[in-house]
Parts: sequence; structure tokens; C-alpha cells
Amino acid sequence: MFAGSVVSYPDRGHWGKSSYRGNCTGRIIKDFLESYMKRKDGLVVDPSIGGGTSVDVAREMGLRFVGTDLHQGFNLLTDDLASYIGEMAHVCWWHPPYAGMLKYSGVEWGEPNKWDMSRMNLQDFTEALELAVMNIHDAVERGGVYGILMGNMRAKGTYYNLSSLVERIAPGRLIDEVIKVQHNVKSDSSSYKGNFVRIAHEKLLVFAKRESSLFLIGSMEKRAAAMTGITWKAAVRRVLQGNKILHLKDINDALEPYAKSRDNQHWQAKVRQVLQDERFFVRLKPGVYQLAA
Repeated sequence: MFAGSVVSYPDRGHWGKSSYRGNCTGRIIKDFLESYMKRKDGLVVDPSIGGGTSVDVAREMGLRFVGTDLHQGFNLLTDDLASYIGEMAHVCWWHPPYAGMLKYSGVEWGEPNKWDMSRMNLQDFTEALELAVMNIHDAVERGGVYGILMGNMRAKGTYYNLSSLVERIAPGRLIDEVIKVQHNVKSDSSSYKGNFVRIAHEKLLVFAKRESSLFLIGSMEKRAAAMTGITWKAAVRRVLQGNKILHLKDINDALEPYAKSRDNQHWQAKVRQVLQDERFFVRLKPGVYQLAA
């Protein structure tokens, strides 16, 4: 259980596959679950198990657990997490890729996969992150909790505050922020030119579930004003997740709570424009759409 808002685990422990790059220590997952798992019969979910650390921690703690990953066939960007698990989660743990810091598909497993967030440019990663967090939020029971462990990165002299991005886009209510000190990372043995502060921490951001993400997306939009050019697309994608095939009218009906929060009298035209992006949407017949595979 967390004793304070800064944690340090020099020894990663025996959980999971230690050779799977980017795997976090199971100690922080254990502390997270001990701190926020309030129901003995509650379900713990991890949609990105990676090297299996959360699987081992939950088994050792005797918790009900559902874990999956893109390398197991579950796609957090196209599939509906709540439908996949078959019930609402009490607690959800998520340790996503840190943009392109480490590559996973084609390196740690299988062939390169276009839905792998570690292989996306920063704009596509930002939208994917937004969509994934909405999916996770909606799979958690009201009053439940989800935690997202995110690190920041520096690339070509630019600092990317990915943990701040998570805080801005998540539709839940932020209830805790835990700073995790990093140990035994590759950069510790690397030499760099120039003077800059070496990144030596990650953030665990803990959110409580309130309403459906599409009802909250308007206030989320205001908090993320600098990053909202993609939010309409993420909202439309969220409506279609889970292999749904919907008519434009049904899509608009689902988006109406979100649209009411926007200062846009022509939002239906915006939805039609978004649906023209063939990377993410397929028109099966006039006015009928599904997500691209």
C-alpha cells in the first residue's frame, strides 16, 4: 500500500517477464491494488499486460483478474473493453507505451502492428491515448478506479510531458498522483551531449469513474485546449468501438451529449467530415459506417 506520494523500488521483484523491455516493477502494481481495491469480489483488469507483471501480481494476491493485450488479439483502439471483459471492472491498471520511446510489435512480439501505440507519431499517439483512456474509463464501474502509469520523454532536444497529457485528457476525476523513481533504465549507462536534467521518474495518475466519457468530453476538451484538434475523431471512434456497424443518425444520437458541450452549430457536418478518414472508418453503404480493421 502506498505510504506517500513518492515511491522507489530498486528491486523490480519476481513478477512478469523481466526481459520484456519497459516492464514496470510489480511492486507498484501491488501497492496500487492494495490502496484502491475496496471490494473483495471486485474485478481487476489490465488491457495491456505486456510481459505479464500484472497477471502474476493479481494471481499472487488472489484477485479476480482479466488481462489481455494487442499481442493476444485485443485492440484497445477498436474493441470495446467493457464488452470484452463481460462485466464492469472495479479497478483497472494501465501501463501504456511512452509514445515511440520503445517499440513493441515487431520487437518484443510478432510483426509490426499499425495499432501499436509505440509505433505511432506523436499526433496519432495523442489521439490513440485519448481513445484508449475513454475505453478504459467506460469499462470501470461507477465509483471504481483506474490508474495509468506514464513516463515523460525527451526527443531531439524537445521534452514531451506525456503524464501531463494523460491528466488533461482523462474523463475521470483525478484523485491521486504518485511519483515513481526509475531505476536500472538504459539511459543510466548512456552519455549525452549538452546540459539537461535526466528524466528519472514516472507518474502514476489515479482517476475515479464518474459518468460515461462522452458526457464528460466537453469539459475534458476545455482542459486540453492545446490538444483538441483530434478530439472529435476520437469521440466518433469511441462510438464505433466493439465492431459496431451504425448509421450516421445513430452515430449523431450517441454524440449529442458531447456535441451540446461544443460551440459548434454545424457539428453534424463535422462528424461527416471525420468519417471520411479512411485510415479509421469504412463506409459499408451510404450513411453506414464501422471502424477500419
